[in-house]
Amino acid sequence: MTERVEGHFGSYVHQAHAPLSTGDGPQFNFYLREAVSRLADRARTSLAIAYDDRHWLYQRFVYPSGFRNARNLLRDHGTVLITGQPGSGRRAAALMLLHELSEGAGSFHELPDTQDDTADRALDTALIGEHDRMLLDLSSSDAERYNAVQAELSDFRSVVEARSARLVVVLPQQFDYLRRQELRWLTTEIDRPEGRRLLVRYLRKDGIRPGPDDLSTPQLTQYTAGAAMRDLAELAGLIRRARDAGGSGGDFRHWCDRALAERADSRRPQVADFIADLTGRQRALALTLAMFHGCAPAIVLRAANSLQDLLGHPGDDRPRLDHTDLTAEFKVVKAGTDKDGGVRFLTMGFDAAIRAHFWTYLSDLRQRFREWVRDCVTWHDLPQRNRTELIRWFAEQCLASGRPYDLWWLAEQWGGRHAGRLLADICQALTEGLNSDAFGRAFRQKIYEWSLTPGLPKDLRQALVLVCAQVMAVRHPDQALVRLHHLARAAGSDDRAASEALLALVRKGRRLFRMLLGRLEPERWPTDAAILLAMASVASRTRALFTSPTVRERLTDGWASVLRHRSYEEWRDPLADWLTAALDAGPYQEHLLAVVVEAAARNSGSLARLHTVARDWVPAVPAEAGERRALFAVLERRIDAAHGIAPTVPSL
Repeated sequence: MTERVEGHFGSYVHQAHAPLSTGDGPQFNFYLREAVSRLADRARTSLAIAYDDRHWLYQRFVYPSGFRNARNLLRDHGTVLITGQPGSGRRAAALMLLHELSEGAGSFHELPDTQDDTADRALDTALIGEHDRMLLDLSSSDAERYNAVQAELSDFRSVVEARSARLVVVLPQQFDYLRRQELRWLTTEIDRPEGRRLLVRYLRKDGIRPGPDDLSTPQLTQYTAGAAMRDLAELAGLIRRARDAGGSGGDFRHWCDRALAERADSRRPQVADFIADLTGRQRALALTLAMFHGCAPAIVLRAANSLQDLLGHPGDDRPRLDHTDLTAEFKVVKAGTDKDGGVRFLTMGFDAAIRAHFWTYLSDLRQRFREWVRDCVTWHDLPQRNRTELIRWFAEQCLASGRPYDLWWLAEQWGGRHAGRLLADICQALTEGLNSDAFGRAFRQKIYEWSLTPGLPKDLRQALVLVCAQVMAVRHPDQALVRLHHLARAAGSDDRAASEALLALVRKGRRLFRMLLGRLEPERWPTDAAILLAMASVASRTRALFTSPTVRERLTDGWASVLRHRSYEEWRDPLADWLTAALDAGPYQEHLLAVVVEAAARNSGSLARLHTVARDWVPAVPAEAGERRALFAVLERRIDAAHGIAPTVPSL
């Protein structure tokens, strides 16, 4: 609301529901910072690349039967194929097989599980470096992808062997009948380790040492007998959290009971009977509380009313004071307020079980539930912590019910409509999907399709840049690179975020650097020209890059394209910067000069312009004039040789 005050022209703000500018200068709303912070909390740590994370897993790993045979196959043949039941720890076993190998000159990386730009082949041999250790996880692939990989695996393996690399492939158990006969001799089956051993291993690393009687309770025995390895690891984390929260002194059984209660499966029969006895209004309140667990009463009431309106549930026409108050309503659904004023179910684990119940047994309302979440997240007064939990719990149910498209529908709905305010929420929705073992591949494919779509809303495009750079790049850097490259091309010079994220990614390793150089087409894309020049600046000052024949060859191709197809103003200063870098290159100075001379020699007129840039570069810094003249003399001899008017300078 604004008011005019006599004698003054301006506005008075009674109440603000969004970031507000209160001065004459520019206003900066730190939505980006919130998104980055949210991603840091939700992004999965790297098990495939970072040594520290692999070592963490190694300390907790329990060797399954079949591991020794897999180790021998990998040692003797450079490749092993891992099969086993879902939940048996196949991926962890594959990681440990590669982790045990000595650290060499090659890199440790995961191969893409989608084809992306290489639609003509399922496996790209350009991704194999000397002495690389590579993981290919096909556990969530479809039949078409699995058959395509098998058809090319023999040729791919020959390159793996030639480059002294190592490859471990995790096979999709659901398509075991499609496995080719000629690959069976390289395959070994991993059996699920004993669940109790794995749980104890995790607990001991956290300083928790339960006794034999503590581990023999009926509930824990039943759970450890059939749970997937990742669920046991999660249970260990819940037990640790219960201990850290206070528990009841040093009582392991109490911590364990609390942890098991947080698993939705343990409460489902009890919840089914509970829900059956409630009215429509009470069921709406129960689901709302499960999705807004721990929120203030006012937020729970507003969300419950919103859900009823969306479902077309009739309201109570009586005067408001004739209604039951919230305290009584919460008591009916077995809830109450905690010491901080948040509303919670009195029975631990009830919230997770109620969420699962509604998504399972009221499946016809799932589309309405997503519309409800879409609207609630846009509330200005919904605290960030509650928005984060709401999205996490919604994503959990979407993925459990096989509806990944609900999450990317939300991302599209939120993108471009709220001036960046929901950027963190879009990022989180996509991150939850990317972190899913079952649907991560589907999300990577969807993001690839988005990256090729012209005219994406700004917020959605910014979210894609963030999740590619900070989430996908952790386990799938090659795929992140491809998507960031398409996003950078689409944005052009209007938005440099994708280009900057792409450059930051390729600075992390020579393999990614070479990969991006091979993708650039400066003659077609102005963005590619700018990226090439930025990469040239990095390479010219990085010995490990400019001494690589492959990098020099690709830089030569790139410079040649830039010199021929881009304007003089675009490349004049970067070329001068390249010459400056050559001053400090020592014995490798000739490498740098050879790159630009050979590139210029491919196009009539470029040699003359190279000479002009170099001539003007010499006096630019008087203190270095002597060194610069000496380098210019060497460059002139190379240019003359390229013109054919002097002896050819020996190639390096």
